[in-house]
Amino acid sequence: MYKLITCIADEDKAHETIQSLDDNFGIQASVNHFARGLGRSSTAQAMQGLGQQVEKITFSVLVSAQQVDELFDFIYQTSGLHRPHGGIIYVTAVKQANISPNLEKEVTLES
Repeated sequence: MYKLITCIADEDKAHETIQSLDDNFGIQASVNHFARGLGRSSTAQAMQGLGQQVEKITFSVLVSAQQVDELFDFIYQTSGLHRPHGGIIYVTAVKQANISPNLEKEVTLES
């Protein structure tokens, strides 16, 4: 069975983490994209307006169920998610996927 780990982290930390996944675990494929939004991370009176603009990278990696705990912890620490407002990470079960390099062979995964 496979799991999809998705992480939303600061731009600089996300790029560092994606490179570290390749260096440490040989994971060379990830889906990632840039996101920009407004956050309300302060209760100070001066920050009560629209909030501050934040830029994040969202990336996902498909991993085996046996590796999910180890990789989750690695991504959590490397991406700086242990810091306040560092980001978010979650795991999704994958029921079906096409696994490369043989994209013609469809693999059905049991949950």
